[in-house]
Amino acid sequence: MFKFSTKTVVDKQFKLNDIYKQIEADKEIKKDAACIEKITLTNVISPTTLNCEPDKTIKEIYVFEIIVSSRCVPETFIKKLDDSIKLHTLFNVRHEDYEISMLSYKLGTFKGKYYQTNWENEDDLEVPLVNNVPELYKYILSKFLKYPPLIETAEEYLKRYNQLVKLDFQISKTQAAIAHESQSKKKFEYNARLKGYIEERETLLTK
Repeated sequence: MFKFSTKTVVDKQFKLNDIYKQIEADKEIKKDAACIEKITLTNVISPTTLNCEPDKTIKEIYVFEIIVSSRCVPETFIKKLDDSIKLHTLFNVRHEDYEISMLSYKLGTFKGKYYQTNWENEDDLEVPLVNNVPELYKYILSKFLKYPPLIETAEEYLKRYNQLVKLDFQISKTQAAIAHESQSKKKFEYNARLKGYIEERETLLTK
């Protein structure tokens, strides 16, 4: 999904049994991981490999590639492995020419929530030049979300994104209510509410 700088390349392959021991995998996790043919730590994104200043929030990003035998995603295994890694981690699952990616923001109120792409058959994206690791993480995160980032931290971005998703739902629900409402007074109230939602949405998209 992403084409990182060659300076970040590690390409360290792991034996599945060694990972099982590390994460204390039970039968359910091993069953979920049965489709895995190969697992590799492909990149380590850090202040050293990016030649930038360190940051206290997102210190490093690990990037794993998991080759699977069929177009399935071993989510239970990935989440268990991710839970054992304290640093932010991106998982790219590949089957032949198709790839799907997963990651979870590990700080604050958004800790534990996973974001996932669909299966794609596309060329990897060239990542932009950034000033620090959190900026690159925010760029990666933006490829999982509907709305682009602004000048903000990754956590601020996620907070704003969730507000936008909530507003999208409220706008859709209010528009449906207007379409089915026959009373003029009620329609006026719904339209006023809808206008407020749309104005709030525009503010969040441009602030």
